[in-house]
Amino acid sequence: MQPKIKTKQNYTPNDVGMLLGVHHNTIKNWIKSNQVLAFQTVGGHYRVPRREVVRLIKDRGLPVPEELQGPMGLLYVVDDDELIRRAMEDALDDTYEIYTFSNGFDALMQMGRLKPDLLVLDIYMPGIDGLALVKKIRQDEKLTSIHVIGMSGKSVDAAHAIASGFNEFFDKNDGLLPIVSKVREFLGTPV
Repeated sequence: MQPKIKTKQNYTPNDVGMLLGVHHNTIKNWIKSNQVLAFQTVGGHYRVPRREVVRLIKDRGLPVPEELQGPMGLLYVVDDDELIRRAMEDALDDTYEIYTFSNGFDALMQMGRLKPDLLVLDIYMPGIDGLALVKKIRQDEKLTSIHVIGMSGKSVDAAHAIASGFNEFFDKNDGLLPIVSKVREFLGTPV
């Protein structure tokens, strides 16, 4: 019988070790040797995303606890407008693992450690804008598979956005609901 565990987006090495029946130091060693995908908090503590915990459980032929089942997509939302970031997070954070960034540079740095399944990216931002960021993503063989949804509140030719590397484009003036719907369609919705 597997131990009970709370539904979270990220788990400690202790949590993962308990689920797999191994010592937490074994999990830390697997993280250090890149056998387990994880990231470090500001305080230096390891956290393992829920989707990685499920992969580890399945790889060992163990049943996945009910608390860990359901959609588990990792989503990045990059927009310099805090209201947009908050609205997207409010609409999606109960369902998906979501990280928000106010600029392309911070998002790109995090992608090097934890690659998202889906990126929702504002085209016009200070610093590295969405066009420059999607170009960098498409040039990096480790990141090129990321599905990127572009959005803007300014006049943008959708065909130009797609040709620049975005998989899809939405006008923020049409509201966020179409973008949220596309995220749910791409990552899956809870049953």
